Amino acid sequence: MHKLVVIIDDDPISVLVCETMLRKSDFTEKIKTFNNAQDALAFLDRQYSESNIMPDFIFLDIQMPEMSGWDFMEAYSEFTHIPVRTPHVVMLSATFNPEDQKRANSDNLIISFISKPITKEALQNLSKSK
Repeated sequence: MHKLVVIIDDDPISVLVCETMLRKSDFTEKIKTFNNAQDALAFLDRQYSESNIMPDFIFLDIQMPEMSGWDFMEAYSEFTHIPVRTPHVVMLSATFNPEDQKRANSDNLIISFISKPITKEALQNLSKSK
Protein backbone atom coordinates (compact mmCIF):
# COMPACT_ATOMS: atom_id res chain seq x y z
CA MET A 1 0.00 0.00 0.00
CA HIS A 2 1.26 3.46 -0.88
CA LYS A 3 1.49 6.27 1.68
CA LEU A 4 0.14 9.30 -0.21
CA VAL A 5 -1.67 9.88 -3.50
CA VAL A 6 -2.61 13.31 -4.87
CA ILE A 7 -5.54 13.77 -7.26
CA ILE A 8 -5.70 16.97 -9.33
CA ASP A 9 -8.95 17.22 -11.26
CA ASP A 10 -11.62 19.91 -11.61
CA ASP A 11 -14.46 17.43 -12.18
CA PRO A 12 -15.99 16.34 -8.84
CA ILE A 13 -17.46 13.15 -10.34
CA SER A 14 -14.06 12.08 -11.69
CA VAL A 15 -12.48 12.81 -8.31
CA LEU A 16 -15.15 10.76 -6.54
CA VAL A 17 -14.65 7.81 -8.91
CA CYS A 18 -10.86 7.97 -8.54
CA GLU A 19 -11.05 8.21 -4.73
CA THR A 20 -13.50 5.31 -4.60
CA MET A 21 -11.28 3.09 -6.72
CA LEU A 22 -8.18 4.00 -4.67
CA ARG A 23 -9.98 3.12 -1.44
CA LYS A 24 -11.64 -0.07 -2.70
CA SER A 25 -8.31 -1.28 -4.07
CA ASP A 26 -6.41 -0.51 -0.83
CA PHE A 27 -4.03 1.44 -3.04
CA THR A 28 -3.04 4.16 -0.57
CA GLU A 29 -3.24 5.21 3.05
CA LYS A 30 -3.94 8.89 2.35
CA ILE A 31 -5.57 10.78 -0.53
CA LYS A 32 -5.23 14.53 -1.01
CA THR A 33 -7.41 16.13 -3.70
CA PHE A 34 -7.24 19.47 -5.50
CA ASN A 35 -9.67 20.95 -7.99
CA ASN A 36 -6.99 23.15 -9.54
CA ALA A 37 -3.32 22.79 -10.38
CA GLN A 38 -2.14 25.97 -8.64
CA ASP A 39 -3.28 24.77 -5.21
CA ALA A 40 -1.68 21.38 -5.85
CA LEU A 41 1.64 22.98 -6.76
CA ALA A 42 1.57 25.05 -3.57
CA PHE A 43 0.79 21.93 -1.52
CA LEU A 44 3.58 19.89 -3.13
CA ASP A 45 6.08 22.70 -2.58
CA ARG A 46 5.04 23.00 1.09
CA GLN A 47 4.87 19.23 1.58
CA TYR A 48 8.44 18.76 0.42
CA SER A 49 9.78 21.81 2.26
CA GLU A 50 8.23 20.69 5.55
CA SER A 51 8.74 16.93 5.41
CA ASN A 52 10.91 15.96 2.42
CA ILE A 53 8.07 13.63 1.43
CA MET A 54 6.51 13.55 -2.01
CA PRO A 55 3.39 11.60 -3.01
CA ASP A 56 3.81 8.11 -4.38
CA PHE A 57 1.49 9.02 -7.24
CA ILE A 58 -0.09 12.16 -8.66
CA PHE A 59 -3.24 11.53 -10.70
CA LEU A 60 -3.47 14.55 -12.99
CA ASP A 61 -6.29 15.56 -15.30
CA ILE A 62 -5.11 17.03 -18.59
CA GLN A 63 -8.01 19.38 -19.33
CA MET A 64 -8.60 21.88 -16.54
CA PRO A 65 -9.42 25.59 -16.66
CA GLU A 66 -6.77 28.20 -15.84
CA MET A 67 -3.89 25.71 -15.63
CA SER A 68 -3.99 22.50 -17.67
CA GLY A 69 -2.27 19.28 -16.71
CA TRP A 70 0.48 20.13 -19.16
CA ASP A 71 0.94 23.56 -17.57
CA PHE A 72 1.14 21.83 -14.18
CA MET A 73 3.83 19.46 -15.48
CA GLU A 74 5.88 22.36 -16.78
CA ALA A 75 5.74 24.17 -13.43
CA TYR A 76 6.26 20.98 -11.44
CA SER A 77 9.34 20.01 -13.42
CA GLU A 78 10.86 23.39 -12.51
CA PHE A 79 10.83 22.65 -8.76
CA THR A 80 14.62 22.76 -8.54
CA HIS A 81 14.70 22.36 -4.76
CA ILE A 82 13.17 18.90 -5.04
CA PRO A 83 15.77 16.21 -5.81
CA VAL A 84 15.61 13.76 -8.66
CA ARG A 85 12.27 11.97 -8.54
CA THR A 86 11.13 8.67 -9.87
CA PRO A 87 8.28 8.89 -12.37
CA HIS A 88 5.05 9.08 -10.43
CA VAL A 89 2.57 11.20 -12.39
CA VAL A 90 -0.42 9.49 -13.98
CA MET A 91 -2.09 11.59 -16.66
CA LEU A 92 -5.86 11.19 -16.82
CA SER A 93 -7.99 12.08 -19.82
CA ALA A 94 -11.68 11.81 -20.56
CA THR A 95 -10.91 11.71 -24.28
CA PHE A 96 -8.08 9.83 -25.95
CA ASN A 97 -5.83 12.13 -27.93
CA PRO A 98 -2.80 10.50 -29.62
CA GLU A 99 -0.83 13.75 -29.24
CA ASP A 100 -1.43 13.74 -25.47
CA GLN A 101 -0.32 10.10 -25.32
CA LYS A 102 2.84 10.91 -27.27
CA ARG A 103 3.59 13.91 -25.07
CA ALA A 104 3.04 11.87 -21.91
CA ASN A 105 5.41 9.17 -23.15
CA SER A 106 8.15 11.75 -23.63
CA ASP A 107 7.91 13.25 -20.11
CA ASN A 108 10.27 11.62 -17.63
CA LEU A 109 7.96 12.22 -14.64
CA ILE A 110 4.89 10.63 -16.22
CA ILE A 111 4.59 6.93 -15.54
CA SER A 112 1.28 6.29 -17.30
CA PHE A 113 -1.49 7.78 -19.44
CA ILE A 114 -4.95 6.48 -18.51
CA SER A 115 -8.37 7.16 -19.97
CA LYS A 116 -11.02 7.98 -17.37
CA PRO A 117 -12.49 6.43 -15.41
CA ILE A 118 -9.63 4.76 -13.57
CA THR A 119 -10.07 1.03 -13.05
CA LYS A 120 -8.88 -1.51 -10.50
CA GLU A 121 -6.76 -3.14 -13.22
CA ALA A 122 -5.05 0.17 -14.03
CA LEU A 123 -4.22 0.62 -10.34
CA GLN A 124 -2.83 -2.91 -10.13
CA ASN A 125 -0.61 -2.20 -13.12
CA LEU A 126 0.64 1.01 -11.52
CA SER A 127 1.53 -0.81 -8.30
CA LYS A 128 3.52 -3.36 -10.29
CA SER A 129 5.47 -0.62 -12.07
CA LYS A 130 6.65 1.07 -8.85
